[in-house]
Amino acid sequence: MSADPIREAPPPLAPTFSYAGGPEMTLMEHLKELRNRVLVCAIALVIGTLISFLFWETILGWLLAPARERIEDFRVSSFSPTDRISIIVKIGLYGGLIVSSPVIIYELLAFIVPGLTPKEKRLLLPGIAGTILFLMGGMAFAYWVILPASLGFLLELGSKEIQNVTGVKQYVDFVIRIVFWVGIAFELPMVLALAARLGLVRAKQLLSFWRYAVILIFIIAAVVTPTPDPITQTMVAGPLFFLYFVGILFAWAVQPKRTEPAEPEGAPA
Repeated sequence: MSADPIREAPPPLAPTFSYAGGPEMTLMEHLKELRNRVLVCAIALVIGTLISFLFWETILGWLLAPARERIEDFRVSSFSPTDRISIIVKIGLYGGLIVSSPVIIYELLAFIVPGLTPKEKRLLLPGIAGTILFLMGGMAFAYWVILPASLGFLLELGSKEIQNVTGVKQYVDFVIRIVFWVGIAFELPMVLALAARLGLVRAKQLLSFWRYAVILIFIIAAVVTPTPDPITQTMVAGPLFFLYFVGILFAWAVQPKRTEPAEPEGAPA
């Protein structure tokens, strides 16, 4: 009998991931850090809210500016004793959230980024930057483009027969709803990119779906805009249709690459 050949031990497998975060922490240390960061966010929100309370009249003037671009002497009225205080509180809360948002985003990143791998960091940071960019871009588009045109159409429609007496609460709710929800709707490219990254959809599928996307986009525009007029809805739907194709490009860039199935060993060439 011949001796069995000595087989060399296989080399150790390399780890499939590399951890590049900070030192390991216990559960209690994580909870303590989370508590401290939430406390910092709360303090920043309170400070931002107080600042917005102090300058609420200036902020209200900014909210009235789109209407005054079309009607110079445009003014709002109070129809209830609680209208003024409710508007001041709403301006303070929304303004405080915007003012404190850089601190909140920083604290969020400082908490989660140290525990991510380098590959996850490369995906997370551009994703957060893109989310903020599209949100701010959507809100700016709503404020400087949609609102002046929409308010001009609504306030001047039948103006010879109808006198405009607009409630301050109704007006501020109208402006905040359009600005906020248009900003959220502009996150469409990031949503499509996330879905593609998770493997839920492919860029080619999104491209073939564009006819149905037109219908869905107009439904979203109808939900976002608080008025039934076609002018506002079309001004919201147009950019969303363009952003849909931007989302297809993002999906193509981040979607997992398909790999060819490996041939079984010993297969004929």
